[in-house]
Amino acid sequence: SSVQDDLKPKGVFHCRGGIERYVKTFPEGGFWKGKNYLFDKRMEQTPDVKDQGAVEEDIDAKCCLCRKKWTVYRGQFKCNRSLCRVPVIVCEACSTQATEKPESLVCPLCTDGYRAPSEVPDLITMKRKADRLVGKGPPGESSPAIAKKPRSYYTDRLFLQRVPLTASFTKIKAALGSDRVKAIYWLGDKENGGFYGSCIVQMSTEEDKKHVFDRGLSKSGLKVDKKKVKVAEVFIKEKDDGNMFKTFSQKEFPPVGLY
Repeated sequence: SSVQDDLKPKGVFHCRGGIERYVKTFPEGGFWKGKNYLFDKRMEQTPDVKDQGAVEEDIDAKCCLCRKKWTVYRGQFKCNRSLCRVPVIVCEACSTQATEKPESLVCPLCTDGYRAPSEVPDLITMKRKADRLVGKGPPGESSPAIAKKPRSYYTDRLFLQRVPLTASFTKIKAALGSDRVKAIYWLGDKENGGFYGSCIVQMSTEEDKKHVFDRGLSKSGLKVDKKKVKVAEVFIKEKDDGNMFKTFSQKEFPPVGLY
């Protein structure tokens, strides 16, 4: 929609995280009506606490052949007009006809007179145009440089991700080196305070930090409770006063949180 003038609908917005995240955030459905088709074994997603009868009532979908109400998309049937190929709904009774005569499948858009493009869109040209809009050009093409302030990192801290829920202060010290670790700050979810697998480790010296960081980047990596964890440096934020480890008491286990 950024590069095609005919794809700038008013009042239509991108939903951050997609419909799946929206429905999880609003289990009663919010403004979403109907089912969300998924490309995995679940096949479709509906609001968790919304009555299925109400969900079915919200859907105005029909089999594209017999026009009977049908709310399930199965069989991967698609419109057969030109380059349209829009998925179409086919009921169980019409599935044999749809398989044997795919030319009979026509989506509601084409039925109402929509004309699909006669040529496959030039995606490469569209991508280059989009890159220019955001200031990124192809190799060799000059673009205005955006100066970025270099990041500064703590010399005594490391950030651990994918830490197992069974981890403890003692287990992490044993994995990284008991004499190398001074303290561990468990990170919890902002809403419920529960541990989600990340923590910040204060190392004894800069050399200890470098040693553990290099181990984390090695082929064998670092493991806590037989699970490989991800290691990264901790950059200094502009408003960070660096007092994280001065105002807390060490906890042996990560927080459970309130659920």
